[in-house]
Amino acid sequence: MRDLRGGLVRTSLALALGALALTGCSEKQEASTSLPTPSASETTPELPPLGPEDMPMPDEARTQDAAGAEAFVRYYVDLINRTSRVMDAEPLRQFSDGCRDCNRIADNTEEASAAGRAYRDGQITITEFAPPLLNGTVASVAITFDQAELTVVDSASNRVEDGSSEAYPGLPGGIGLRWDDRLQSWLITDFTVG
Repeated sequence: MRDLRGGLVRTSLALALGALALTGCSEKQEASTSLPTPSASETTPELPPLGPEDMPMPDEARTQDAAGAEAFVRYYVDLINRTSRVMDAEPLRQFSDGCRDCNRIADNTEEASAAGRAYRDGQITITEFAPPLLNGTVASVAITFDQAELTVVDSASNRVEDGSSEAYPGLPGGIGLRWDDRLQSWLITDFTVG
């Protein structure tokens, strides 16, 4: 903080002296009509979109750091919750890198959809999120979450017991991630509960 304050004092002094020196100038100067162009280091390349059109992956989930890992996990849980509105499991597969339970959720969603069924509720809410542990291109995340009651309904909106479940509060979970340079995104490798 000392350097910042010292720099501020020096900058203020230089501006004051510069203003004093310029007051003696009597010749009128034209203002520049062009603005400086940003250098390559100031611009960041735009990331190609990932995820479904109605729920694209946010840029903050696409950084290879702890904040990006957390944002990605929250995004992936939102994609799981999305299956209660849209019976589309493809995004779950798009960001799964051999995650057995993720693929099971996707399989169940596709099988229910093929049978003319839909999900109602079953929302997952993360209640605790431990700071992600990073080791190079892999990350581990511990969470606690609640799952609301899941109701599977047929095409006439009648409850189907097969696939429906009660509410589960306070479930501990562990999530494994791997960074993918090609996608500039995390991928989920493991999602365990219990």
